[in-house]
Amino acid sequence: MRAPHAWSSIGIAALVLLAGCASQSSGNGGSGGMGGSGGQSGGTATGGTTASGGSGTPGPGSGGAPATGGAPGTAGSPGTGGAPSTGGAPGSGGAPPDAGDVPDGGADGSGGGGPGGGNGGASAGGRGGSGMGAGGRGAGGAAGGSGGAGGAMGGGAGGGRGPSCPAGPFPTPAVASSQNVCSGFAFRYTWNEGPTWVAGENAFFFSNFVAGSASGGDIIKYTPGGTCEIYIRDVGCNGLAASNDGALLAACQQSRAVVRFDLKTKQMTVVADRLGTAMLDTPNDLVQHSNGSIYFTNPPNELAGRPQGVGPSVLRIDPMGKLTKISDGNFNGIALSPDERTLYIVRSEIWSLDAQGVPSTKRAMFSNNGDGMAVDCAGNVYVDGKIFQPDGTQIGSWGTGTNLAFGGPDGKTVLVAGSGKALRELKMNLPGLP
Repeated sequence: MRAPHAWSSIGIAALVLLAGCASQSSGNGGSGGMGGSGGQSGGTATGGTTASGGSGTPGPGSGGAPATGGAPGTAGSPGTGGAPSTGGAPGSGGAPPDAGDVPDGGADGSGGGGPGGGNGGASAGGRGGSGMGAGGRGAGGAAGGSGGAGGAMGGGAGGGRGPSCPAGPFPTPAVASSQNVCSGFAFRYTWNEGPTWVAGENAFFFSNFVAGSASGGDIIKYTPGGTCEIYIRDVGCNGLAASNDGALLAACQQSRAVVRFDLKTKQMTVVADRLGTAMLDTPNDLVQHSNGSIYFTNPPNELAGRPQGVGPSVLRIDPMGKLTKISDGNFNGIALSPDERTLYIVRSEIWSLDAQGVPSTKRAMFSNNGDGMAVDCAGNVYVDGKIFQPDGTQIGSWGTGTNLAFGGPDGKTVLVAGSGKALRELKMNLPGLP
């Protein structure tokens, strides 16, 4: 992400005024200075003169009443459209309208509006960042913009994580149904892991590899109600996460890297593979914050005789792409709370995050067992077959399996992977995070 431009208060005010004129459906006059063509709706200037001293051909007013003619400049003041449309002022999740910078989506609610959706960006076509809606992590685009791609690997376009959390309250979690899926599928390897939901593909993705092996492994696509298919071959990855821009992030033991897959071209791009001069070991699981930060665990589980690098640890890639170590330890699964203020790490830490997603204080994880985990929209944590409230109180169970993720159009379908080649689909009574 490039640093945003500095804007004077006068310049910003002008932008806001123009954006308001462009988006308002009614106002008091023509769209000055741009040939009368700045508006999208409203009356047509009938006087045949350029509003507010403009020099173009007559055109629609910018949301104002029809101009009534007269000498240049008498068609009325620019429309009093008021505040920009839903995107908010420039900088609240997107760059100013004419800037090409890719924003990081803001931190902890920047650019967010309604439940689960960021409005980010200026109203006149600025790219929007992903914000935190009132109910959870959103994936908002700008009003009139293209949806952001800021942060370490995307800041918030639609089609990434999928449905964000609606406003509560939520019921006590319960499994409504459970069924085995893809039972007859010819997996090429012996271990299923790391599922995630990608809304733009309307499908889950998970890894199939050999536990403890340094190489080999496919990424499998599963469409609920359909079948499994080998989607990307021989990449040797473990945990997967939907990126904010609709791609797929992967923690890969074969390449000893955190990588990004474009799901249209299936091309892989390395996001991080070294801390200073030290190689990563075998990245295991990962999750992305709405501001673009990526958190991942780095145990030695699949080194298989290769030399150790950074050593067992959990690390963060910030929105600018800088890699830092959070803590040392042989960690495994990792997940964020719905408000993105808590980072859960299996074996066994919980970190509080500040508004920028930077870890601040640490406490012990309430469960020291398990592999991967998931979090529902009430903030409950699913790990080691059990369901815990954020304070560590057990309130339910979800059965056997090593890793799981919420998904589906309503966020209430859960794909459980493992152990071995097992794969189950659960229906829950509340939504959760992919």
